[in-house]
Amino acid sequence: MAQHSNCPEDDWTGVSDPQVRRKVQNRLNQRAYRSRKQTEPCGKKKRAKEDGPGQPPFSGSACSTAMTTVASPPIGSQGLQWTWAPANLADLMMLYERQVLESYRLGSPQADHLISLSRLNIWRAANDNIIAAGMTIEYLWADESISLFSVASANTAGAVPASLWPTTLQRTLPHHPWFDIFPFPTMRDNFLRAGDAFDEDDLCHDLMGFWDPRRTDATLLVWGIPWDPLSWEVTEAFARKWGWTLKGCPEILKSTNYWRARRGEKPLIWRDVLSHQC
Repeated sequence: MAQHSNCPEDDWTGVSDPQVRRKVQNRLNQRAYRSRKQTEPCGKKKRAKEDGPGQPPFSGSACSTAMTTVASPPIGSQGLQWTWAPANLADLMMLYERQVLESYRLGSPQADHLISLSRLNIWRAANDNIIAAGMTIEYLWADESISLFSVASANTAGAVPASLWPTTLQRTLPHHPWFDIFPFPTMRDNFLRAGDAFDEDDLCHDLMGFWDPRRTDATLLVWGIPWDPLSWEVTEAFARKWGWTLKGCPEILKSTNYWRARRGEKPLIWRDVLSHQC
């Protein structure tokens, strides 16, 4: 992608902050997508609209080739770095898991550990789902990666779970692969349509920031196979803070109340929880 733009705020030449670079790139991707849609023949627009949730996407050699050419060199699994995470994240994860196992062994698991453990589950679910989608963990967590779903050259059919098949928007709008991990097509499109109108790092912190004592309960829970929509649950705090991401996603709302019922909890009344999001 070109680094320069007619708008000074969209010129990322010399910008070293990965977070700032990613936001500018996302904005340019959105603008280029809208420009292409305006110049497309009417027939092509109609076919894209009728294309539905997507076809089985990419794997194999085409996927590998694209990953080596689209993004910067992948970072190693022992040196994963995120702009919103501490530098010693891998060490913190191992230390925390040891603490949880020890408290469980002693028969005194702390309630605080449960929410933190759920964030580790989200981290694992993200890794598992990106592999199931035909990409790698290193590629997922590299700041400048572009989803292979939107790379035309990576057009090889693969055995990707149906819940992760890319939507038409995912295939046409360049975006970071982080948005591909959720097994809810409409949720993924909600993220992409929002563009840079929300704080991605704040969302990542809510979902995975297990190390931060200031964290809230605004997270997602994964109780089983990560690409199975029925394995996912929304906390009430997440629904209140990020409710716009859930619009048009009845499957995650249904699975949430299923898991709440199993714990003997009252179901969430979505029109009440999401009313302030309208």
